[in-house]
Amino acid sequence: MFDNDHPLLSTASLTALILHAAGKAPVTLATCSAGLDDLFRRANMQPGLPEDERRVKLARQINHLKIARILEPDAEGRLALTARGREVLDRHPDGLDQTILVTFPEFAAYLHASAHHPAGMDPRVQSYDEGYSAQQDGLPFTANPYSENSVDHQSWENGWMQAQDTQQQAAPFRPLSEP
Repeated sequence: MFDNDHPLLSTASLTALILHAAGKAPVTLATCSAGLDDLFRRANMQPGLPEDERRVKLARQINHLKIARILEPDAEGRLALTARGREVLDRHPDGLDQTILVTFPEFAAYLHASAHHPAGMDPRVQSYDEGYSAQQDGLPFTANPYSENSVDHQSWENGWMQAQDTQQQAAPFRPLSEP
């Protein structure tokens, strides 16, 4: 085991802790945190992370379970297992991770909405197009006008290489025996 390996803080371990606790009675972040501290004491292990970081990890898992509708708040604001949550606990008593959570439409939609989206158009289109045109005009690869180690230099080279690839793909096939 590595110094930074914290098996009791894995996603599966945290969800197992939360689900089992919620299977007995509604939970809060505080009760889950106390349960985690107790688990470390019973395992005779040091937590490896400060309490605030452990609480952040727990809060993230609790939030994911709420999004997946495995937990829902009761009248007092504590979190209780839903019917789906009871089924998940029965099927995955050792815990679960996002590969299971993503099977629920609500969680899949959450991941999709929160995923990183590309910024859009490449800001180096001009240098790419210049490189593409240079190759089509017969200029050598070494004709790159941009200084080495610049993004424009790389973009120009990418354009030149793409033009060469396109040209080679468009060329008709000639068997080796033809002159």
